[in-house]
Amino acid sequence: MSDEIIKKPKLNLNEFYNNNKKKLVFIVVTVIFLIFALIIINEFKKKQLNEISEKYNSAKILIEKNNSTKALKILEELILKKNKFYSPSALNLIIDNKLIKDRKKVLFYFDKIISNNKLDTETKNLFIFKKVVFIGDNIEENELLSNLKPILKSNSLWKGTISDYIKKYYLSKGEFKKATEFENIIKE
Repeated sequence: MSDEIIKKPKLNLNEFYNNNKKKLVFIVVTVIFLIFALIIINEFKKKQLNEISEKYNSAKILIEKNNSTKALKILEELILKKNKFYSPSALNLIIDNKLIKDRKKVLFYFDKIISNNKLDTETKNLFIFKKVVFIGDNIEENELLSNLKPILKSNSLWKGTISDYIKKYYLSKGEFKKATEFENIIKE
């Protein structure tokens, strides 16, 4: 057996190149194309983010100059762009500066923010809670619990704040028994 020579084919790069020239050229061109495409997409996203940032800042300046009509148009546009930072910030500016008097329209914008797939779970939970607080005393118990129950069942960092809010909701309505029952359920 030791006398047998096992012939291994030698790796000849020149022959390999000649046999696979078209495939190799295709792979190289594809890789170069993908690299350029990624660079172009990245630059486009940066440009878009800069434009959104400039619009947000111009809206803040317009608010300071008491030109709330133009600022509101810009902020509403930013909410609809579904940017993970500037859309929620735009809604906060609208609410803080009381730029919209129509509560239904503000609730519509809350729903837009909450449905934004780009937001992390904790930011969504915060805006669900803010929506409930915005509705305020006009909220029905069913609506309050249906909005906040998923957060209470999760490990959200807003869980404690929300359970306190619900307990205070019951206490403000004079429903001391429900407040105690709710507190006992949360402790379990």
